[in-house]
Amino acid sequence: MRTRQVHDQAAIGKILDNTNKKNLRKAFVVLVVVAVLILFFSGVFDFLHDREKIEDFFQDSGVLGPIIYILAFVAAQPLSLPGAALIIPATFVWSWWEVLLYSMVGGIIASTFGFVVSRWIAQDWVRKRLPTKLLKWDRRLSERAFLSVVVLRLITGYAPAADWVLGISKVQMRDFLLGTAIGLVPITAVLAIFGDDTVKWIQTAPLAALGIIAALGGIFFLWKKLKPAEAKT
Repeated sequence: MRTRQVHDQAAIGKILDNTNKKNLRKAFVVLVVVAVLILFFSGVFDFLHDREKIEDFFQDSGVLGPIIYILAFVAAQPLSLPGAALIIPATFVWSWWEVLLYSMVGGIIASTFGFVVSRWIAQDWVRKRLPTKLLKWDRRLSERAFLSVVVLRLITGYAPAADWVLGISKVQMRDFLLGTAIGLVPITAVLAIFGDDTVKWIQTAPLAALGIIAALGGIFFLWKKLKPAEAKT
């Protein structure tokens, strides 16, 4: 009789836990919809896609500029807005090392938000919308989590899809944060130092840009080939 009562309590606990998760997900969806509507009708979307407006705005923001820039970076990431759209205009306002610092802070916060949402709130939603090929990377990512995150960041940069894939994987938060921080430094530094010239170079020398991307991919596959084979069970 007592054993049955314990089992009943455990079952009730699971039901309540599942109910709380469903309510949390519903609340999150409503919050996202409301936030998107506010951003749309307030003209924020248009602002984030207008380079000249971004540049003028931060020049007039004074000491609050860096804080606003970081918040804008965080807001832009879930909208799949390329990081270059904010980083390049910022190079006309601050020194390269300031742009690098502010962009890294904003990028890491935005990526962490995407990672947390994917893992604890919208995991089922993310799994249904990501390509099957990306989902198959779960095991590979968990084998050498830190190095995998670094390589993935070197290839994808600030792409939100990378946050979602890592969120539904078995990668720990520590490896995600360290790998993201290190992996984002190269692309952020290039954009912060060279600014608009980076985009011009990619436009005038697309083959060279593709060569760099191919080299990064080659490094990854070489690492996969050289790593020790798994012990057969």
